[in-house]
Amino acid sequence: METMTVTPVPSARARLLASARRLFHEHGINATGIDLIVRSAGVAKASLYNNFASKEALVVAYLEDELNGWVDHARAVDDPRWSRQERIATLFEVLALSVEANTFFGCPFTNAVIELPECVAVRQMADRYRDEVRAHISVLVGEAPGSTVVSRLVLVYDGAITAAKVARDAGLVRQAGTLAQDLV
Repeated sequence: METMTVTPVPSARARLLASARRLFHEHGINATGIDLIVRSAGVAKASLYNNFASKEALVVAYLEDELNGWVDHARAVDDPRWSRQERIATLFEVLALSVEANTFFGCPFTNAVIELPECVAVRQMADRYRDEVRAHISVLVGEAPGSTVVSRLVLVYDGAITAAKVARDAGLVRQAGTLAQDLV
C-alpha cells in the first residue's frame, strides 16, 4: 500500500503574515492596503479581522515574526568557538550577502517606525529589536550590553544597514564590518 504525503495548508494567519511580509518589503507598509494583503494571501477579508484587530496589529505581528527570524538567524550563523573579530565579522557578512542576493529590503523596524511614527506598539517592537541587537553584539564580543564598545558596534551596524538600504552596496557593508572588527 502506497502512503501519501499530505502537505499541511498554512493557516489563514500564516498566509496573511507571509503576504504582508512580502508586500511590506516590496511596497512599504503605508502603500500596501488591506485588500491587497487579503487577495495575495487568498483568504477572505473576515479572516484578516478574525486574526488581527487592525492593520496596525498585523504590522506588529509581522514585526514580531521579523524579530524572531532575526534572532534565530543571528544565533544560527554564530559560532562561540570563533574569535570576537570573526564573530562580529560574520554579523556584517550575513548582511552583505543579503544585499548581494537582493534579499535585503532595509530594516523592517526602522521602516515601520518611519511609516507609522505615532504607533506605540510599532515603536515598542523597534525597541525590542534594538535591545536584541545590543544583547547579541554583547554576546559576540564578550562585553556588557551597556559598554562603550557595544554601543559603538551597534552604531556601526546601524550604519551598515543604512548603507545597505540606500546604496545597495555590499562593499560598504563589508567596510563597516572591518571597522567593527577594529573596534573589538
